[in-house]
Amino acid sequence: MMEDGAMGLINNEFEHLMISKRAEDPQFVVETIQEYCAEVKAILSQMKNDIATPDVEFSPLVASCDLVKKKSTRIGCELVISTCMLLIGACDERNKKKFSQTLELLKKDFSTTQSQLETYAWLERRIINVQVDQAESSGF
Repeated sequence: MMEDGAMGLINNEFEHLMISKRAEDPQFVVETIQEYCAEVKAILSQMKNDIATPDVEFSPLVASCDLVKKKSTRIGCELVISTCMLLIGACDERNKKKFSQTLELLKKDFSTTQSQLETYAWLERRIINVQVDQAESSGF
């Protein structure tokens, strides 16, 4: 189970997904975390560029928010999901200033979540290495 430091950041969906896939593909957890972080980071960067234009088109920003929300839901990143909802609200209001402020909050929340996920990935890599070492030392 995720430690108290992760409460509110990542829900049990993440843990269940990781446990269910770990047996069939030990690298799944690490790869999923790396993929999620890289994709969300790229989307956030694009949103920052999009909001900086003089004539902001909010519909692509809503689509980007929905994509981040969907990716975050897949692995249970609660903090990111809730901040995405605020960001979508700013889009609905067509409020560029509020969107920019909320985007900064989303970037901060994502960074916090990313740090937690990277720690989890590090632990998974350690587990994999121990399992490989044990298998090699037992002659398998």
